[in-house]
Amino acid sequence: MADVMMHFDEKTLCPFMSKEEMKTKAPYIFADKPTNGSVSERYTLASTETLIDDMAKLGWGVTECKQQRANKRSNVRSFHMCCFQNPNVYIEGEDGTIEAYPRVIITNSHDGFHSFKFMIGLYRLVCSNGLVLATQEFANVSIRHINYDFEELRRIVAQAIEATRKNVEVMNAMQETELTEEQKVEFATKAVAIRKGIKEDEKMPKLSENEVKEILEPVRKEDEGNNLWSVFNVIQEKIMKGDFHLGKTKLGKNRKARPITGAAKDIEVNQKLFETASSYLLAA
Repeated sequence: MADVMMHFDEKTLCPFMSKEEMKTKAPYIFADKPTNGSVSERYTLASTETLIDDMAKLGWGVTECKQQRANKRSNVRSFHMCCFQNPNVYIEGEDGTIEAYPRVIITNSHDGFHSFKFMIGLYRLVCSNGLVLATQEFANVSIRHINYDFEELRRIVAQAIEATRKNVEVMNAMQETELTEEQKVEFATKAVAIRKGIKEDEKMPKLSENEVKEILEPVRKEDEGNNLWSVFNVIQEKIMKGDFHLGKTKLGKNRKARPITGAAKDIEVNQKLFETASSYLLAA
């Protein structure tokens, strides 16, 4: 199997969003005062826009952003996320092609309910699809709104790169792990349960043979195969993009799953899918 390596020299540029584009998709990013009037006087608004400017100084630009849908009864909560990439940091296969860009994913709000949270992700060039990886070593990294510090941000980005190195090793191990047909069906079933919010100790959804086949069917040649990495990426893309049919409506018509668009749901489902994939790695 080809080794997957981290590189730190400019190979190709990934498109960065302008602030005008960000404002269209996630206007909460640019809040200049707390969206919650009940926050403490000690609350210091460390705006996401400031963090975006600071990340740019380190070579990281925003390639995707979204915000949680506003509550019909209140606009106090302003949860949002931004995905950062650096064109100089990428994962390259043995054949010299770029397989993915590591991502630093931040979530924030200006409502007093959340501090900056940092996560690790990957952007796969083969399918233009983003993954959020559940990385234990990087699970609880955050910056509080009080005493925001640029040097602390530099340390966090360095931690993110180091955590991504470890995930490269996980990617390699996943590529070396073959799944049985039974395990693939089980993984697909668990993935649907995750999407529906069904817990592991609750009754799993019963999928028809055609539904399982559709979820496990690769969209492109590059994702064909029974290794854990390929199966995980196929399932993750289907679950996130809603590219499969699931059950029937009351009128008996086939019902197609919708894409996951909410910021919080995106992160939650992505991380749980990665945790589920990792469990097959540990069981191998």
